[in-house]
Amino acid sequence: MLFIRLLRWKFGLIFRCLPPAAAVFCLHISAEFFYRLVRLTPVKKMVNNNLQLLLPQKETSLLADKLLKNISYSIFEIICTPFFRATHLDLIMTVHGLEYVDQALAAGKGALLMSMHSGNYEMSGTYLGIHGYKQTAILKAPPGDPLFRFVNEGRAHFGTKLVNIMEANMYRETLKALANNEGICYLIDTGALEGRHEKISFLGHQVPVATGWLALAERSGARVVLSTSKREGRKIVLTFSPPITVDADNHEAVIRDVSRHYENFIQHHPEQWWIFLNSHEIKRMLEGK
Repeated sequence: MLFIRLLRWKFGLIFRCLPPAAAVFCLHISAEFFYRLVRLTPVKKMVNNNLQLLLPQKETSLLADKLLKNISYSIFEIICTPFFRATHLDLIMTVHGLEYVDQALAAGKGALLMSMHSGNYEMSGTYLGIHGYKQTAILKAPPGDPLFRFVNEGRAHFGTKLVNIMEANMYRETLKALANNEGICYLIDTGALEGRHEKISFLGHQVPVATGWLALAERSGARVVLSTSKREGRKIVLTFSPPITVDADNHEAVIRDVSRHYENFIQHHPEQWWIFLNSHEIKRMLEGK
């Protein structure tokens, strides 16, 4: 962690002293160098094996390279997050559908901003925070974990409130934030077994998916906005979808449509999904646990 903090300090100097384009160039050069090192390590083989297990019909070697490149760039973007300004984000991001977030918030009941571990999902909260949107992020982090503490510093830098489900009453804090017309940032591909969930078909396997957010959306009146993050070249492409209204009669249809939305995204962009870094999660998915 000391090395990562030294890197953040170094990039702090770079972003304070150089014009935005030059600072982002330094970020990209560093990320590219890191990627070229990582792809020579056993991590490449592990990622390739995980891709083969879940997607045996795909040519996985190139996908593994693309995934490692995306994650390498994402790591350096996360390191530099506290130093970003809107001008920096314009150089590293393209955003589509922001009007859908505005539509969801227009009713004054907040919005559930759903995403998954793809592209650089962390930059969604950074982008919204820099542009003045009030947010609360739901996360699960072991108390005192230095890596989570480091990442959370960037998350909180632009005003995002953090609710750690291991330390706080998530449901109460979430309802409070929605009543304040905030966006609730929620990663749909995590935490399924820690609360209310059901099994759905995803990429040909029966996998558990958290469903507590459905009841939350119905009770609060908050609309649900799905988003995806992918990397095209060096740029992050963040896309928001039209808001979804949840009521007592459409839970099954909503969970089906949301699952299909993300399944279609992963089928077309498997190299964007961070799950392939985690052999344990791949095994759980294959076993339906």
